[in-house]
Amino acid sequence: MPKTDWVFFTSKNAVRFFFKAHSIPENCRVACAGIGTAKVLAGFVKNIEFVGDQVDIQKIGKAFSERVGDGTCLFPISNISKRTIQQYFQDQEKAIDFIVYVTEGLDNVPKAEEEILIFTSPSNVDQYLKHHKVASNQKVVAMGSSTGNALEAKGVMEYRIPVLPGEFGVVDLLYQFI
Repeated sequence: MPKTDWVFFTSKNAVRFFFKAHSIPENCRVACAGIGTAKVLAGFVKNIEFVGDQVDIQKIGKAFSERVGDGTCLFPISNISKRTIQQYFQDQEKAIDFIVYVTEGLDNVPKAEEEILIFTSPSNVDQYLKHHKVASNQKVVAMGSSTGNALEAKGVMEYRIPVLPGEFGVVDLLYQFI
């Protein structure tokens, strides 16, 4: 594993797969995007020095890159990462990608008949919309702007993004649909 000042986890999967084979180097600071990821990460580390607590991943990327400053950061990611946080590092050599898991598409994605579809990632959007269309009676939720952008790229323009991060934001938005 490359030497680094920080390790930043963008998802629960990144946490789980990273710790199957690695540990945090001594004197290395730990950060993550979102409360849900922080909850999983807390099972592996004592101190999380930065938790992105906004829905907008771009705002998290900007705030985190400013916090790191001139330091280096390792990003445990999947093979299809959008590199949203890393893009905010002025020196891209200081944002080190470290693939810890592979995201593969499914051949048999079941069609959802529910009234509300919640897409949690751009890959989630790509896989579902590769096999199905959003029905006219279905409402769509995008968990963040990257997921919203993926929906728009697939022609889904009617969607909502929670105002609050994590599960609380989803619950708040679901109440608005009632």
